[in-house]
Amino acid sequence: MATINGNIYDSFAPVSLTQSAKDLSRTDRTNYLTSANVPKRYQVRWAGTGYNGVTINEAYVPTKLNGTSSTGDIINMVFYVYASTRYENPSGYPPNLNNWDLVATIKKSRDVANKQYNSNAILSNQRFTVDISQVCQDLLSYSLVPINKGTWQNSQWGGMNGGQTKQDNVTQSVSLFNVTPNGSYRYIKVVARPEILLDTGLVVEATNKVTFKPITIINSVHQYEKDEVFLFTRFLVGSGSGGFLSYCPNNNNSNTNKPTLVKSVRTDETAEWLYFYIRQAKAGTFNVERVNLKIETSDGNTFYVDDFASNLEYNSSISQYYIDQNKMCVQNVSIDYLNNNAKQADGTSYSGNKITASTDTYTISLFFDRVATTPQLMSEYRWYKIDREDEKLPYDFVRFHWLNRMGGIDSYTAKRSVLESISINRDTIETKSADRTWYQNSVDGLGATIPDAEYISNTMRGGNLYKGGREVLNVNAQKNNSVYTEPLNKNTAKWLQEIMTSPNVWIEMDTDATARGNSINPYQRPSTKEYIPVIITNSDVETVNQEVGLVKFNIEYTLSHKVQTQRN
Repeated sequence: MATINGNIYDSFAPVSLTQSAKDLSRTDRTNYLTSANVPKRYQVRWAGTGYNGVTINEAYVPTKLNGTSSTGDIINMVFYVYASTRYENPSGYPPNLNNWDLVATIKKSRDVANKQYNSNAILSNQRFTVDISQVCQDLLSYSLVPINKGTWQNSQWGGMNGGQTKQDNVTQSVSLFNVTPNGSYRYIKVVARPEILLDTGLVVEATNKVTFKPITIINSVHQYEKDEVFLFTRFLVGSGSGGFLSYCPNNNNSNTNKPTLVKSVRTDETAEWLYFYIRQAKAGTFNVERVNLKIETSDGNTFYVDDFASNLEYNSSISQYYIDQNKMCVQNVSIDYLNNNAKQADGTSYSGNKITASTDTYTISLFFDRVATTPQLMSEYRWYKIDREDEKLPYDFVRFHWLNRMGGIDSYTAKRSVLESISINRDTIETKSADRTWYQNSVDGLGATIPDAEYISNTMRGGNLYKGGREVLNVNAQKNNSVYTEPLNKNTAKWLQEIMTSPNVWIEMDTDATARGNSINPYQRPSTKEYIPVIITNSDVETVNQEVGLVKFNIEYTLSHKVQTQRN
């Protein structure tokens, strides 16, 4: 196959360690973890000489020569975008690249030429640049773990994923065909191949290519005036400081000094989630043998949970985890779950005191452990305070879960002034009114009484006053609910406004259908409660009011499943 004139190099990319990237930045670009919702520019630079030794600049025009050999001048750059939820590990896991899906092909002609402002000089080389962020956004949604489970079944496939539902017509007892990839994250690999001009005038793809380093995208969103977008040092476990994927302000770098907010959790809740991303499982430069979430209570108890570790890649031959993991992880850290599934640091069962009636707060942090050394802290601390307030029956508290700004799932229980209503609108049609002057007689024309047995229906000619004129064709109804939060300080209010801006919000509900799901398969649905999707209907919320002080949110919502009604 044909090759190009000159050479091609990678320039702009989220991750690049080449000199061309260092020329564009202070040092290497190592943004391995990035948001799907920020620009992701990839650029290939064509340098050297074109046909017949002409130096390539941004004004250079590819040419062809009538003859028998190709010129090799680049016309287009084709960017192939691949996605996967299984990382391409150079140390042998997974063993091949069959797990990558081609999700987009972008053909890009050369960029518009740049001219020097004071001389009109043309910039050297040619550049081909694309932004794949919109492609990435379409790959991600969310992934819920069933209530009362410890983690999802598989990191590749996730939990209860958003996005398009595959047809569910498979008859096997457990279907391997209607599952969808994890909606929380993807690995992205971009390969650029040039198209060149032949002397015949045909355009063909050359054998040359630029393969960019894989990145991980998550479904996070970042505000210009507030959030950082370089996630590598903040949210990457194993390479950075190890933040959990939530903007709830209950985090701190200490397990002794309380942060501004200590998040309230209740003993009757069975779904409280921590999402986090582990790039590497190592302590210093060494492989680790155990990974745990450590729970430390205010009354001096310490224990662990490690359900998420079942999704990490483990080298059983040396009883250690592979260093390169690149996994989105999730763990249930609700009080009920922790107390029922506590372990010791070595993974064996724990029978000591856990979260008790005397516990006021507890902290959670992530540790990597090598048997011969002291366990190493790999994350921030998250602080939780136990809320023991009784529900005011018959009005239940309303527990919300939502897709947060980091692509994980956050939760909050609202407890004040629950209101439920229903709104209805009707589509009507108008028909001809009944003739009230005509009723069928009870005797025939000769005056003989009509026998009862001849009335095969109670419908008689005339007298059909039970029908329209104006009739309801169909009824559209939906439930409208609202609930107030507790008085909120500024930091908490800023966090909880995510409920209003999230496209995916659920409440926990206990219904006949969810109870049936629990009885049929308690392994897959270990709770009688389920996530019921809702739509938040607030048009505005007040997060700061200096005159009033603490604010309260009135969360207004309607069930996503409308009230079912009959059609006339």
